[in-house]
Amino acid sequence: MSTTLISEEELENNKNTIINLLLSTNRPGMERLVKWLGDTDFFTAPASTKYHLACNGGLAQHSLNVYNLLKQKVESGLIDIPSDTVIITALLHDICKANFYSVQKRNRKIDGAWKEVEEWGVDDKLPLGHGDKSCYLVQCFIPLKSEEYAMIRYHMGRESDGSNDPFSKCAAKFPSLVALHTSDIESAFIVEARD
Repeated sequence: MSTTLISEEELENNKNTIINLLLSTNRPGMERLVKWLGDTDFFTAPASTKYHLACNGGLAQHSLNVYNLLKQKVESGLIDIPSDTVIITALLHDICKANFYSVQKRNRKIDGAWKEVEEWGVDDKLPLGHGDKSCYLVQCFIPLKSEEYAMIRYHMGRESDGSNDPFSKCAAKFPSLVALHTSDIESAFIVEARD
């Protein structure tokens, strides 16, 4: 398990910030979505099993990091999308990871001896695919605009689909999905790699 630690105070601050941002969109159904998030482990789950922010609260921290990066791109004039779209896509792009990870025991060879260790593992109860599952879960509560759907669906870039064609077509129509994708990558491999 990761050595990165997010304090209880940071966990609570991240949770409150995410809730307040989501509610500020005034989207019909957002209150229900926020309640659902609170009933899951979204605010305490890791962002990954080992690659970035594999710690308690990592998912919420990663979501905020992506939000801050995407917001900066809008504020700089790089991309023009409404603030509610920035909030919804950045904070909910990885909603599929709620109730997705569990602590699992494994045997690892440490200093030449086998030892039982706890690690994050995947326990996917709804294996729809990363972007598809996030879109599905969000739309259980609020409708997504076409651009928002594309941004969340393809936020992992060409990795989102076995074929490059759907990503490229969506990116040409909605350049904002590239901004979300690069914010996600920058967060995981630059911002969070320093944590």
